[in-house]
Order: sequence, then structure tokens, then C-alpha cells
Amino acid sequence: MSDFAKQSTVNNPISCSGIGLHTGARVAMTILPAKAGSGITFKRVDISGRQAVIEANWRNVVDSLLCSTITNADGVTIATIEHLMAAFSGLGIDNALVEINGPEVPIMDGSAAPFAFLIECAGVREQNAARSAIRIRKAVEVREGNRFASLVPADSFAISFDIEFPSPAVASHPTRSSS
Repeated sequence: MSDFAKQSTVNNPISCSGIGLHTGARVAMTILPAKAGSGITFKRVDISGRQAVIEANWRNVVDSLLCSTITNADGVTIATIEHLMAAFSGLGIDNALVEINGPEVPIMDGSAAPFAFLIECAGVREQNAARSAIRIRKAVEVREGNRFASLVPADSFAISFDIEFPSPAVASHPTRSSS
């Protein structure tokens, strides 16, 4: 059983404020504990009623061109969620309520590090519920031209990739990474 076999949430509420990268507006955000099985949910406190709640779910992604934006059935959005979501994932947070007073998560320093720091300061609390996991039972591959992605069954998680891109910003030779 892994360290993350059970669901978790933040132990205490914690707040921050900053500037939205795309809106330029000052935004305040509070991360609160949430019950097991609730997932990550955003609540726009600048909007009243149920339409203010947006679940962080891949089905709710409406744009990913310059940032990740999610929406709900009422068309209410929250943008630039990717660094906060990375911090939640990296620290094993399954359930949290994020109250925010605008349409965009603050950019902070442009990485997940400030959000990870906030979560670590709030503490992580294990919950009495099993974490959901996806088991790959057979190989799956998606191809588009000479690009592809594949998933194969394995006893442990591993990821590897090659990038070949003729730009000095990325590198003109293949790069390989595993974890």
C-alpha cells in the first residue's frame, strides 16, 4: 500500500492573494478542507448561488491555449488553474474547496511552488476513504501523424518521453526523462 492509498485534504484553511496573469486583477483565494470523495472544487465568491461552484474535472475543461480554464453548466469559469492543480496532485491532495473572488487563480511566481508551500503550511490530513486509481488492463495507443502516446499495463507507475523539436529553446536533440 503506497503513501497515497487513502484520500487526503488540507488540515486547515489557508489564504493568499496575488495578481491574475491574464486579467491583471488582484485576486484573493482560500484553500479549505473538504470531505472525502468531494474532489477539488472551486467556488467563485464574487458570484452568488450554486452557479458559483465549478468542479475541477477534465470534463469541465473549455480552454487550454494559454492556460487551463474550467467551467460549469452555467458558463462560470475559473482560469489558470494548472499550477495550483499540480501542487494538489504533487502533495496528494484529493479533496479541497478553493474559494476565490475572481475568474483566475493568482499567478504567484509562475510555478506550483508557492501553492505547494501554502498546502504544506496548512498541513495534509489523511481521510478515511480509499483513493481511486486507474488500472491499465491492456495497451492503448493514440497516433496523430508521427506523434503518439501509449499506456501499457505495469506493476508500478513510470513515465518516459522523447521530444524532438528543432528549436534551441527546447533542444535539437532527443531528451529523455523518467520518473
